Amino acid sequence: MFYYKLKFTATAIIVFTIFTIIYFTKISNNENLDQFEKKYPEILVQLPKYEKLFQMNNFHYVLNANKCEDSSKIQALFVITSYFGNVETRSAMRRAFPEEDLKLINLKRVFLLGLAPNDKYTTQVSVESESKRFKDIIQGNFIEAYRNLTYKHIMGLKWAAENCFGVDFIIKMDDDTVVNVDKIPAVLKLLKVPKSKHFIAGYVLRNMVPIREPANKWYVTQKEYALSYYPTFVSGWFYITTPKTANELVKVSQISQYFWIDDTFITGILAQKLKIKHFDISKYYAEHSEYMECCLDDIRSKNLSCDILIGPNGGNNNLFYEFNNAVSICNLNLCKNRTKSLKETCVAKKSVHLGHGQPVVETYKLH
Repeated sequence: MFYYKLKFTATAIIVFTIFTIIYFTKISNNENLDQFEKKYPEILVQLPKYEKLFQMNNFHYVLNANKCEDSSKIQALFVITSYFGNVETRSAMRRAFPEEDLKLINLKRVFLLGLAPNDKYTTQVSVESESKRFKDIIQGNFIEAYRNLTYKHIMGLKWAAENCFGVDFIIKMDDDTVVNVDKIPAVLKLLKVPKSKHFIAGYVLRNMVPIREPANKWYVTQKEYALSYYPTFVSGWFYITTPKTANELVKVSQISQYFWIDDTFITGILAQKLKIKHFDISKYYAEHSEYMECCLDDIRSKNLSCDILIGPNGGNNNLFYEFNNAVSICNLNLCKNRTKSLKETCVAKKSVHLGHGQPVVETYKLH
């Protein structure tokens, strides 16, 4: 009798353990979410009905931005993926181009955030305050993490398609990307794409190989992605599309297996399913932040124009402001034309990681 009781107890413990492991594995992507919801119950009262975002059946916006009042007057909407704690970077963008200045050139901007209840320096209350002041923050109820970037990216396309469908273009970019904003309307005007068809224009990446080295941050297992090459995609730093294309990408994402490298998944895997055409505008990009610094030096010391419009900030959170402040002189036609391109005069070692595949190392000159 004792043996059967012991056997029953052991079986019960094993079953309980298995169900516990399954339960906590299932909620791993929403780690600390319950803690957040208990801490800020007043937010939950105002939340809309739950929606679906991939496997998240309880997706909702924790914070929401102002909708496009008259989207037909807006040429492009910037949807900018931003880490919860990157307050300084968002501030640099707003100082370079306040909302009123963006309106003058028919542009609008929103920032995409997740939750970060364990951030040491930025609190949810401070982000709420930032949101109330600028009304340009969209926050989803998922935890900030590299492997949740696809949630954030799709959330931005979803919000744009639902709230600003009348705009001509959607520009998705990262908050560590520097852009010559004044030049964007001209870039859009020169963009030779069929408006009646789906397209994505950006820095096109072809034949990129998944990283199979476990120690690498961008390591991808065979189970996550089995093929030897990724389909053609564009860098998530900055790309241009339309609300119509964004809407189709969101729809097909709901019936696709989740993949955590967002630019590869959305502009590559999903785009391939929809047969979306890619247009290369890499001529506007600098692959390394040193080029942006060279541009600044040339404007300040030699009054030379800058032929780069898009590039990384290299960890300098204020570079967006500094760069746009400097090129504003050139945008008024007060700079001299270059006799040689920036890439010919600015040479050192650069490592290109635009697509999180195997890096390409080249040499370029620094002056």
